[in-house]
Amino acid sequence: MKVITRAGWNARDPKNRLTVPWSTRTEFFVHHTDGPPTQTLRSIQDFHMGTSRGWSDIGYNFLVDDDGVIYEGRGWLVVGAHCPNHNRTGIGVAYIGENDPTDAAKRSIRRLYDEACRKAGRPLKKLGHGDRYPTECPGSKLQAWVNAGMPAELVDAPAKNPTEDIVNALPVLSVGADCYDVKTVRALLFARGGLNEKVYGGAVGLRSWQESTKYDAALCEDVKAFQRRSKLADDGVVGPLTYAALLRVS
Repeated sequence: MKVITRAGWNARDPKNRLTVPWSTRTEFFVHHTDGPPTQTLRSIQDFHMGTSRGWSDIGYNFLVDDDGVIYEGRGWLVVGAHCPNHNRTGIGVAYIGENDPTDAAKRSIRRLYDEACRKAGRPLKKLGHGDRYPTECPGSKLQAWVNAGMPAELVDAPAKNPTEDIVNALPVLSVGADCYDVKTVRALLFARGGLNEKVYGGAVGLRSWQESTKYDAALCEDVKAFQRRSKLADDGVVGPLTYAALLRVS
């Protein structure tokens, strides 16, 4: 689930910021911004922080547009300004538009709900704004969708390379590490060739070099050389991209 951060939409800094723990979150509210789908995040934020509303920030925790793009508003645990008496207990997500979201927008709202429940460790109550406050928001169509349980046919994620999860689970290694995974890196470097001539020439000894679990400065230089050959940043840190190159995972 990709979320455009506040920095990504050039948000203004909030005037103040109050947070709550996940134990306080019990509700998930669906809203609409009651304006054209072409509204920008900054225009919504400016309206909410202006003289008409005078709020400390954009009112919602997240917003979703017709393309299904998710934007960070106040974020998961920041108290919102979307439903009086429910801003601490409720996460507010707004559709950027008026009542009639696309399927892509509904899928993203549903993804946010599922993620909120995962983070909270329990189901949150699905609500429209009008369920807890006298307003027509989020409109009859969105409210009917909420009442139906917020159904959405979620598109499956692209198939992963079978070794991708293994690569991502491997520990990040740098100088000073001392563990069996360092031996694995040494074995993979040996398999890819191009080791320091001191190893092949006997000054270090291949067997001794391969059996060492210590990530020392010499190994760091070997890793950097491999990274340069693989067109990676030669920082000497063995992370997901370097592991993928060593394992030749495309």
